[in-house]
Amino acid sequence: MKKAAVFCALLLQACFAWAGGLPAGEPGSFVFTDRGFFADKPVTVYYYKARSAGSDARVMMVIHGMERQGSRMRDNWLPFAEKNKLIVLAPEFDEARFPSRLFNMGGIEGRDRSQWSFQIVEHLFDFVRADEGLSATDYLLFGHSAGGQFVHRFMLLAEAPRVSVAVAANAGSYTMPSYPGLMDDKFPYALNESIVSLDKLKQVFARKLVVLLGEADIQTDAANLPKARQATAQGVNRFERGSNFFAQAQAQAQKLGAPLAWERVTVPGVGHDSRRMSQAAARLLFEPAR
Repeated sequence: MKKAAVFCALLLQACFAWAGGLPAGEPGSFVFTDRGFFADKPVTVYYYKARSAGSDARVMMVIHGMERQGSRMRDNWLPFAEKNKLIVLAPEFDEARFPSRLFNMGGIEGRDRSQWSFQIVEHLFDFVRADEGLSATDYLLFGHSAGGQFVHRFMLLAEAPRVSVAVAANAGSYTMPSYPGLMDDKFPYALNESIVSLDKLKQVFARKLVVLLGEADIQTDAANLPKARQATAQGVNRFERGSNFFAQAQAQAQKLGAPLAWERVTVPGVGHDSRRMSQAAARLLFEPAR
C-alpha cells in the first residue's frame, strides 16, 4: 500500500512538472506531461498571462504549424491578451516525440482514442484552469497550417471538446466531413462511421468551427504543402482545399438535415502567414460585427 502511494505521488509529479501559478505580464514557458500513452512525451508550453487576467480570464490555445515554434505562436497573440483578459497557451509538439502522425494527424490513424493527441490540449486546459482558479468551463482554439490540420480534426473527431470557438487556418490537408464511397479515399482523409456516426456528425456540425483561409495562400509548389495523393485530391493549393472542405460540410449537413454552425471566412491579401492569420482570427473572436 505504501509503495502504491509513493508511486502515485511520483506519477503526479511527473504529470505536472510546473506548478504554482503563472506570472502575469511576462512571456514564459513550462513543461507539461500528460498521463497514459503520452506520459513519456513532455510538451513545452509557451504562455502569456495578461495583467488583466483574473479568475474570469479566458484561455486561448494556439497551435503552431510545421515550424513547431510555440514561442512564435504565443507571441502572435500578445497584442490581444490584455484587452481580452487572456491566458495564451501555445504547446510545442516537437518532431522527435510528435511526428506528423501524432501532431497534425492527431494520432487518428490508430483507432484507440487514448492514443489521440487531442487529449493533451484538453488535459492542459484542466491543469491551468485548476492551478489558476479559473471559472472558465471552455477555451478558444486556433491553429495555423499543420496546426489548422490538428484543430479541424480535433473538432471533427474528439468526443466532447470544451471549445467555445475553434479557428482552423490555412490547413494543408483535411479529414473530409463525409463518408467515402467505394472508390473514395478512406479514413483518416474521410470519415469512418464506426468512429463518427451519423448522429455524432450532426453534433459535430453544431460545434463552432471557423475555416479561415488566406486568399493569397495559393502556392502549388510550396515545400511544406502536403503532396500525398489524398491531399492533392482535395485541391491544388491550401485555399482550394479549405474551400472544398467547407463545401463538403455544407453538402453533408444539408443531406442530413442538420444545421451547420461552421463558417468559412477568407482574408484578402494574406498568404501562408501565421501572424497575419492570427490577427484575422483575433478580429473574428474579439471584435463584434458591426
